[in-house]
Amino acid sequence: MRQFVRSLAERPALVVGVVVAGLFAAVAYFLITALLMPESPGSISQPQIHMHQIVAQGERGTQLGWRFAADSSELSTDGQVTTYHNVSRGTYYLNGKPAYQLTADQVVLDMRSQNYTASGSVHVWSVRKRDLSDMKTSEVLWNNPLQMLTCPNQVKVKYKGLTMVTSRLQANFVNGTSTLGATSISGSGTTP
Repeated sequence: MRQFVRSLAERPALVVGVVVAGLFAAVAYFLITALLMPESPGSISQPQIHMHQIVAQGERGTQLGWRFAADSSELSTDGQVTTYHNVSRGTYYLNGKPAYQLTADQVVLDMRSQNYTASGSVHVWSVRKRDLSDMKTSEVLWNNPLQMLTCPNQVKVKYKGLTMVTSRLQANFVNGTSTLGATSISGSGTTP
């Protein structure tokens, strides 16, 4: 054993090389095992908070932008997405005043942009006489910064005694302009 220790003392470069190689091997082992370790069993996509009989609201600038009343809601674990279930009283505000009402089976709201997607038996109607009086569809996409409503699927619209069925609809709530897909119109065209 003494001879082995003496031979190591005569070769310090070998000792340093073995120690460095051992350290690299240990670091590599820990890095590889950390990378190959499976995710924790808790699912990130499951909601962290579940609430019942709630009312929530969001702002556009300094004014009230929307308000939803729903049977329940779920908040994602990162806090950025809220899903509202059975929305019974949804209200959009323009310039701080109610403009449109909404009901839907589900509304998914992105808290960062205040954009949302409403789906399942979506019904939107105006509380202002100059706007579309009634709209029903399966899905609505709301772009809050642009105040733009998009219906990518078939929409049934009632307006001033007319009934329109269109393959898609996009409406700008700020300037009142709309874009329609293939559309059929029926009715007398009189003001109700």
